[in-house]
Amino acid sequence: MQVTLTIDRADAEMLLRSLEHRHERLCDIRRQLCEPDPQDELEREEAAFFQEEDAAVARAISALRTLLAVRPAE
Repeated sequence: MQVTLTIDRADAEMLLRSLEHRHERLCDIRRQLCEPDPQDELEREEAAFFQEEDAAVARAISALRTLLAVRPAE
């Protein structure tokens, strides 16, 4: 299933900046986390969540950059 979101350009630009900031924070968090303890289910789940979130944020950033580049500000 695909979701379509319609927002003003200014909001899309702000969302892009917000996601870029979140992506930077996720990189910082990943650096702070050690490899999860294989015996600790919570650590494994937390590491997996951050990986999934980071991937989703990266895809959203890519899509927004592409859309904003295709239709330059008027």
